Amino acid sequence: MKVHKIVSFSMILLTCAPWCIFSEERLLVNMNLVRNASALGAYCLDGSLPAYHLHRGFGAGALNWLLQFEGGGWCNDIQSCLVRAKTRRGSTRYMNKLEAFSGILSNNASLNPDFYNWNRVKLRYCDGASFAGDAKFDNGTSLLYFRGQRIWKAIIHDLLPKGLGNAKKALLSGCSAGGLSSFLHCDNFSSYLPRNASVKCLSDAGFFLDERDISLKHTFRSFYEDLVSLQGVEQNLDKNCTSSLYNPNQCFFPQYALPFIRTPFFILNSAYDVFQVRKN
Repeated sequence: MKVHKIVSFSMILLTCAPWCIFSEERLLVNMNLVRNASALGAYCLDGSLPAYHLHRGFGAGALNWLLQFEGGGWCNDIQSCLVRAKTRRGSTRYMNKLEAFSGILSNNASLNPDFYNWNRVKLRYCDGASFAGDAKFDNGTSLLYFRGQRIWKAIIHDLLPKGLGNAKKALLSGCSAGGLSSFLHCDNFSSYLPRNASVKCLSDAGFFLDERDISLKHTFRSFYEDLVSLQGVEQNLDKNCTSSLYNPNQCFFPQYALPFIRTPFFILNSAYDVFQVRKN
């Protein structure tokens, strides 16, 4: 496993923010529903089809691909997941059909010189477990699909024949909960691509820490343990990691998963991340 520091100013500035401090014309990209997702049992929390947005590359970037996991937190119990299922975080029915591509997804060469002409994909987040669960809840009156792992697979299989399968260069990225997804799926992403492809992964603000909070409790660990149990995540965590720990659920934390990732990985995290300061 190789870990690289991010030194490009353009990448640091533009990776994850949904807006840009510079003025730029908004690039709006249509949503693609994954029509064949149902064959894999890949559904959002509410049973709607998963989706992504694709803006085609051109010129020297026509054979290069950048995939970005959307962020948006998690749900770790039935009640919070039921609430989430009625929002854009749990259903494509509530999502904007046009998504603004900015930052690392921008097609403006002056603002995004590294990736402006690549094929750029935003993976919409609607499962509540960083694209990692595989379970279902049905008590006769309420139904929830915890199918993040299948959503990931369905989107990849939809993109492969659209050119991803012939990629020369590829970067799997994500922000926040999406940044965590990039840890969880980095090596799997690499396995889909040609052996001679240059593949790397990037997490922006996704290195969530397993540390005690100010009350000396492992509050964040408890939250993740409930999430992993509810959404059937453990079976999809890295087997080398889970077999090395007394508590396999901890492999949902990047600090335990990272040593087992073989694909080169870039990590960007603020020492003053507001979310983690509050949680830890």
